[in-house]
Amino acid sequence: MRVRLLAGAGAVVVAAGAAMMVAGGGSSDDGLVRAKVSAQAGGVPLVVPASSRESEPVEALDADPGGSDESGEDASAGLQLHPPDEVSDWESATFTAEWSGPDGTPVHGVVDLQQVDGDEWTQVDEVQMDDDGGSVEVDVSETGIYRLGYGGSDDMEETVSDAVTVVVDDELLPSRITATATPGDDGTAEITATWTTEAGVAIVGELQLQERRDGEWDDVTTVTTDADSTATVDVEADRGARFRFVYDGGSRFEAVRSDAAVVADEEVRTIPVSTCSTSTEIDNLPNGEACHFTPVSSGTFVVAHDYLGNAWWNAMPMGTVVELEGEHAGLYEVVEREFAPGRGSALGPASNWTCGAECDVILQTCQGSNTGFTWLRELD
Repeated sequence: MRVRLLAGAGAVVVAAGAAMMVAGGGSSDDGLVRAKVSAQAGGVPLVVPASSRESEPVEALDADPGGSDESGEDASAGLQLHPPDEVSDWESATFTAEWSGPDGTPVHGVVDLQQVDGDEWTQVDEVQMDDDGGSVEVDVSETGIYRLGYGGSDDMEETVSDAVTVVVDDELLPSRITATATPGDDGTAEITATWTTEAGVAIVGELQLQERRDGEWDDVTTVTTDADSTATVDVEADRGARFRFVYDGGSRFEAVRSDAAVVADEEVRTIPVSTCSTSTEIDNLPNGEACHFTPVSSGTFVVAHDYLGNAWWNAMPMGTVVELEGEHAGLYEVVEREFAPGRGSALGPASNWTCGAECDVILQTCQGSNTGFTWLRELD
């Protein structure tokens, strides 16, 4: 068993209780934050006090990082993390590190080795830094993303290194892509890609847009998702056209493709709806199905995951007719939509997103790191 180590860094839609909490993640910029230190005469090392780098959300991860020089800055300065190129016994991998000021002066102190855990950077170990840098041995059992961090002090601003990816047994990290297609009025459509880790962390990278033509998937163009996890492109498209996004795999994430997004035609769209009262029930919904989340009393919220075939909710034009089957069965018209930045407690109470007498049901699913609320009014 062998481990390959590569340089570089690596939604859940849940309506929770009356506060309408929607679980998700957020992520850290892979870019190197350079340390700013006091000038030291004669190359005397700067000794800084211990300052732990607390766990924090991961804001965004590059799909294919270019290494420690991707920030465009001098790679000889700042805090740097170096995993071994390859090890045969992955149970004990040695990470080495360097730390210097802008003038190359060594920095002495303790820094934290952190790893991406879900949607947070969490501490794995500490590294003591001196003139020769530092090192630490870590048990590595699966592919992961690591960085070094310092919490900051009077002598040194908080700083992090570039992130590195440790690939075990050629197993790259999983991710998910969702696609939505919003028709225009002039034979065009707006196609949106949303690319995240399984924990909801935004991924920045290039995707291929494809269209289904004559039974084959043809390449249309490429798009690049941003730190908000999304990319949007306008294309010529007839009603009923099918599009998807594809990533062929790289140095960090394995190959993945989205479900097809259909440019809505005049046909009624159908959503099977059951009832649910916990986030676990929402997580276990079959592909394309939704549930009425009963703990929320202010409004009727029908919820589901975008990555389980429901991303199209956020792309339906106003006036689209939707049929609910099961709970709250009937025909409805899309009358309004709101996009809320973020998920979880950031959304505030459910009453922020209800519609009063203006609608009868609110469809809720994520759009990457954000949340879409689509209002439905029942037709007579």
